[in-house]
Amino acid sequence: MLIYHPAYDAYHCAFRMFVIAEHVRDAELDKARLLDFYLLFPGMVSKIRLPDTLKALRAQAKAAANIYRDPVSGISTFREMRHIQEAALKSVAASGLIDMERFGSGFVTRTQMPVPPALKNRLDEFVSANGPVVEGVLNGLSGIPLLGHDGLKHRSELMEYRYDFA
Repeated sequence: MLIYHPAYDAYHCAFRMFVIAEHVRDAELDKARLLDFYLLFPGMVSKIRLPDTLKALRAQAKAAANIYRDPVSGISTFREMRHIQEAALKSVAASGLIDMERFGSGFVTRTQMPVPPALKNRLDEFVSANGPVVEGVLNGLSGIPLLGHDGLKHRSELMEYRYDFA
């Protein structure tokens, strides 16, 4: 039996990565991967050790219903998604919507290439349809530094942080 899940859909992932590129300036690749995970599983935001400024996001995340259910193991699901996320980012970069030079340096940076109106409408629909948790991920979590103690890697516990240069 085949079961669909957007976590393993490269096209869905490319769309989410473009949402991140549109809303977050110059994000590290690992930060983009973490934000993508939380866009896909907004209920998992409640498991992050959030700073005091984002405590309201925890309540919103607990109330968020995921039609595909949250993963049994966030760490293993996040690791399984890595290759799909990397392929999706390469695809978006190849289209010219992400700066290829910055991408080669480990950053997701949106280019000045205009977005077709139909795609822009879909991006806006996605953000508004998925409520305040998605806005919290794009505007709140994205503001947390990625590296070091109390960085997003450490707070999410999805990636190793102890050897980061912060």
